[in-house]
Amino acid sequence: MTLALGLAFIFISVLLLSAPPDAPGASRQQVPAQQSEVQVFTTPDESALLVESVEEGEPLSPLAETMSTGGLKWFMVKTRSGNVGWIKAGDNNAARKIDGHFRSLPNENSVLRSSGMPESASKTPANRAIAIPVRVRGSKVIVAVTFNNSVAANLLLDTGASRTMISTRIARDLRLHSTGSGGGYGIGGYVTVSTARMESVKMGEVEMRDLPVMIHDFSPDPSYEGLLGFDFLSRFHMSLDLQKALLVLTPRKG
Repeated sequence: MTLALGLAFIFISVLLLSAPPDAPGASRQQVPAQQSEVQVFTTPDESALLVESVEEGEPLSPLAETMSTGGLKWFMVKTRSGNVGWIKAGDNNAARKIDGHFRSLPNENSVLRSSGMPESASKTPANRAIAIPVRVRGSKVIVAVTFNNSVAANLLLDTGASRTMISTRIARDLRLHSTGSGGGYGIGGYVTVSTARMESVKMGEVEMRDLPVMIHDFSPDPSYEGLLGFDFLSRFHMSLDLQKALLVLTPRKG
């Protein structure tokens, strides 16, 4: 009799444990839904440093898009707090909204496109894509730039830098005079630097005139002497072909 009662108790226990949540007698346990977050990284790589985690629905300003080596799309964004970084394309609303923004731009089969607007004068041929050879070193893209039609140097392409930066060597050879001091974000974080105004910044056929620049020796790497920042690059839709080592720039309208 004791054995039969024990078996019956086990059988009833199994039925209760296996009952669906909506079944009569089943206990309902409310699990609070976690707030979805969008992770913003320093580079388009999930192993990179995390800049910020923002709540789903928080406004993000689209800056550029790129395709990683694994074929995954990433978007450069600016957060409400002013941070600039990369988010991965996915099923979240933020990524879908930004993807729609770039899809609405003129189709140029671009891999990396900027959504900034032009501000200063340009002598770039209008509405024509221009291919510029670059050097690719790992995740770094290095471009040859000519300043004031006289001094040439290699700069690091950095869409995360708000302002273009040159070395003191370039400024000295150009005999630039400082117009004051300022600050900006780039590799290494925020720095306070001298500022000057460049008459001409030219890369291939692409030329920007009267461009403010920062003067600072930020890197010991001799392969580049500054940063080509978003103040220059935001004038164009951009396409970066890493396999062919080509940067393709198309001037934005308006």
